[in-house]
Parts: sequence; C-alpha cells; structure tokens
Amino acid sequence: MNTLSRLGGALALTAGAALTLGSGVASAQAVNFQGNTDGCFGMSCLPVSGTTDLGGLTYRDSTFNVTSSPRGFVSIGNRPADPNVDNLGSFTLAGSLFDFNARTFELTVNFTVPSSTSPNSTVIRSSLSGDAVSSDNGGVFINFDNNPRSFNFGSGANAGTFTFFVNDLSLVAGGTVAVTGVIQTQVSAIPEPETYALMMAGLAAVGFMSRRRKKA
Repeated sequence: MNTLSRLGGALALTAGAALTLGSGVASAQAVNFQGNTDGCFGMSCLPVSGTTDLGGLTYRDSTFNVTSSPRGFVSIGNRPADPNVDNLGSFTLAGSLFDFNARTFELTVNFTVPSSTSPNSTVIRSSLSGDAVSSDNGGVFINFDNNPRSFNFGSGANAGTFTFFVNDLSLVAGGTVAVTGVIQTQVSAIPEPETYALMMAGLAAVGFMSRRRKKA
C-alpha cells in the first residue's frame, strides 16, 4: 500500500470518528418530571388552587411525577381521582343549565423537576363550546391550544430540551374526565471515551503519514 493510500485510510478513520462523535451529541434518555397544575375560567385570569367552577363545569387541580422512556416520551394521563395524581387535572360537568359557547379556560402547568427547567411554568389557553341542559343531557368540548411548548433544562452533560402539549377533551353532563398531555425530551450526551480514542488515533495516523510523505 503506498503512502497516499495509507493517508487516505487514516483520513477515512478520522472522518468516521468525527461522524460518530457528531451522532452522539443529541440523544434521548429517561428524565423525571414533577410539577402541579392550576386553572381558572376566563382570559388572563388568576389560577386557582383546588377547584374552580363555571356554570356547573368544575376543574380540579393535580400533581404529577412521571418519568420518560429511554426514547424520551412520556404521557401525563392518569385517570381522574380526588385528589388527582399524574394527570393535568380533571373536569366534572354537573349538568346545570348553562351555555358554554365563547367561554374560555386557562390551564397553568408548573414544573418543579427538573429544577432547572426554563421557563418553569406555562399557561395553556382553551376555548369552550357546547351546553348543558340537565344532568343527563348536553356536554362541553374543551379545545386547548395544541402548539407544543419548548423548555430547556439541566447543564453540561445533563442539558436538554423538551416539548409539551395538552390534548383536547370533551365530556357529557354528569361525567368526569382527566386532562392529559405529552412530553418529548431530547438530551445532550457526552460522547463515549472510545469515540475520543478513535478520533485521536485517526489524527495521530494522519500526522504520521504526513511526516513520512515529506521525507519521501
């Protein structure tokens, strides 16, 4: 094998190491998320802890403690309960006579873990439609703003981002449903030591072949 061929092989080795290094920059890994929710009816309203009510439609707040899969996905959607756990709250429609059209609801989601989450809270607005006639007649549709919210967390090797959005829902008079959402994470990853070793070996080979070529 001539010097040029050896140099080309060394360059290929280095390029392969660089490619491996680049592919390890962003990956998904399990991340724990904790927080709580509040809500209120109306535009730019003040969130209320516990429960809040509009025309027989009651929202109950929640806490959550969920961990993403190694691929970075986690759903916050446990069944409604009292108190709510691992969902984004719940709605109950009593069925009192009320017209919900053109009404609004705002959901506030606070993230306490990861502690470095920025921003650490977000407000998701929704529009209501439908009407209740009696305890067994009528219903309401809650149309949340489904645009994913983006967040940063951590630093250095543990730095990452995640997106979060809330699902629309509907319920009938006399029913209770949970508010659900989805988190998708992307975490920065430091390349493995083997990757650095491969990179350095390739660079050393390039230097060695270059010196031999100058002497030839």
